[in-house]
Amino acid sequence: MGISEPSVEELAFEPVASSRRNDRRQARRRLLVAILFLLAIFVPAAVAYVTITLHQRHELNLSMAASRKLALVLLSNFERTAESVESFLDGFYDLAQPQSPDDVYTRLREAKLPASIIQVSFLDAEGHMVASNLSPPGNRVDLSDREHVRVHMDADEETDKGLFLSKPVKGRVSGTWSMQFTKAMRQDSGELAGIIAASFQISNFIDFYNELRPDGRGLVALIGFDGIVRASVSDTGIDEARALDVFADFEALSGKEMGPYVGRGADGVERIGYFVRSSRIPILVLVAADYWGILAQSADFQLAVAFTAVALSLTLMAVASLAVRHFRLERAYREKTMQATARQREAQVLHAISQVEGVSVLLMESGHVTPVGSPPEGPLARLIEERASSADFMRRLHAAGTPFASVEHFSRDGEEYEVQFVVTELDDPMTSGKGRNGIGRDRAAVVFAVDETAKRTEENKLYQMSKMAALGELVTGLAHEINQPLGVIRLAAKNALTGLHNGQPANHMEEKLDRIVRQVERMKVIIDHMRIFGRKSSLVPEPSSVNAAIEGIVQILGAELRVDAIDLSTCGIERDMQVLCRQEQLEQVLINLVLNARDAIRSRREREPYFQGAITITAGTRPQCGCTCITVKDNGGGIPEAAIGKIFQPFFTTKPSGKGTGLGLSVSFGIIRDHGGVLAVENEDDGALFTILLPQTGQKNVGACNHLEAVAAG
Repeated sequence: MGISEPSVEELAFEPVASSRRNDRRQARRRLLVAILFLLAIFVPAAVAYVTITLHQRHELNLSMAASRKLALVLLSNFERTAESVESFLDGFYDLAQPQSPDDVYTRLREAKLPASIIQVSFLDAEGHMVASNLSPPGNRVDLSDREHVRVHMDADEETDKGLFLSKPVKGRVSGTWSMQFTKAMRQDSGELAGIIAASFQISNFIDFYNELRPDGRGLVALIGFDGIVRASVSDTGIDEARALDVFADFEALSGKEMGPYVGRGADGVERIGYFVRSSRIPILVLVAADYWGILAQSADFQLAVAFTAVALSLTLMAVASLAVRHFRLERAYREKTMQATARQREAQVLHAISQVEGVSVLLMESGHVTPVGSPPEGPLARLIEERASSADFMRRLHAAGTPFASVEHFSRDGEEYEVQFVVTELDDPMTSGKGRNGIGRDRAAVVFAVDETAKRTEENKLYQMSKMAALGELVTGLAHEINQPLGVIRLAAKNALTGLHNGQPANHMEEKLDRIVRQVERMKVIIDHMRIFGRKSSLVPEPSSVNAAIEGIVQILGAELRVDAIDLSTCGIERDMQVLCRQEQLEQVLINLVLNARDAIRSRREREPYFQGAITITAGTRPQCGCTCITVKDNGGGIPEAAIGKIFQPFFTTKPSGKGTGLGLSVSFGIIRDHGGVLAVENEDDGALFTILLPQTGQKNVGACNHLEAVAAG
């Protein structure tokens, strides 16, 4: 026809490639849409989170700075108070000289007390109160058990630290919670003459701190270096007795002059603030605000940011949806244009193909088949259209899908035709990748019908030429095979005539005639197989018997092989094996394989003159793949490794020049392939093993065993 015939894979490649490209584009678009929507959700959320986090951090930093400033102010205030109290106490240093209790009382009562000092007392060296501004002489209260008294009684002039600030105590005279500022009064000799004490009222500090403490559940505390709280105030209320508690997070405040504070107090409130330690007196000031209270102050701001983020996210999602809609509309318009262009090009291509001789193109759409271009003249065009429109063809097409290939045989007015149908779906850009409703119904497909009649006729001629060449090689063996029964017939006939002349009884004649009949039947079987082998092959495949083909080969070649001292044997052959292959072509393949095995054995004998040749034929079924397996094995030395890959190529032979055409194995390979089977070869032991796989009757091709490696390993 002038052009190479397109295969199913070639016809299906472009639609499949286009479908894959469309799938990849669809996947990229879906990924882009997903990314847009994720960005619309997560970008505003991330911005809102960062904004709120930075704002919270700013609020906490502001609170920390305010706490630091307040702590420094309060510490400075307390240090000035302590200085004024110390100066006040130094004014009574003359009491170290002996004076009467009344004079002491008068001096203390007339003294101008500093702010928050509710009582000033003078104690003797044994810790007994001599007098105070609130208690006249005569009420000698023993205070030697008090910490602020013992610290001076137990010290000497060198170890006494001067001004001492006690823990909060409840006064035995005043009945009020107070801190005691005490100083030792010593004589010139250094001996303790007495102790002057000023009672500082804690409630004044607490009231002052309560006015300054941060809003919410803030805390202001005056804490000694021993961890005992001197004065504190929080949202739980003012409780003077709590001043005796040890501060829960005191370890976090130790070892530093000042610094930030983060902790949870005894009341369970988490606070953040600042502390400052005094360098003059053993005291530190802590100012802390409620951590969650600080964050709650920006709740309105956080809510506004969250609402803004949600609104921005919704806006971005709406924009993304509009963008997706725009892209889809643009893609639909572009695909419509592509579809129209593709349809036009498809029509031009199909019309051009339809002009090629031997090719018919039909369009299958909505259940109808329409010829494309000018159909070829003659009855074949009508037969092709009828077959493509038939219910059976449509049913097989819908079951198999596309691409679909099928070889159909026709017979009209004594003429036989063979046509290869190739059906492939027309790819629609608008519906690519969507659900399929069936070829020829809602989706279009194109049918290529290629007339294979001329090609198959030429192949059959080639098969016939190969058979004639094989028949030429069989003449010698056939003559020898027929010569034996002819000799028996001649001898039996002579004996019958001799017996007739000598008056032998009738049973003698009957025995001779029976022998003649048996020999004639033997020759008839041999001649029938030669007639089957030599007749012209039909285009239509027919079932045949594997057992009959093997028996015919043994009948035809047995005598010749015995003359060559080659043992032709069969083993493991099952009964009643039917395959979808014409009888004469199956015998042709077996004869080619056996003759090749014979030639290999002859070639080996040139090196080993007394070598005993053997050829074995086996046959059996393989239910797992629905096929019949036939093997032909010899011990002729095998096929060279360099040639085993080319053994089935036309005109390739390993025989010397003039002793082989190179067509036998090539024709055999084509016969088996055309009948849906496989022919393979491998070297095994000391010879070659040819394996034939043919579909059993009712099967169209070999199933799971059609891989050559599987056949070779089979």
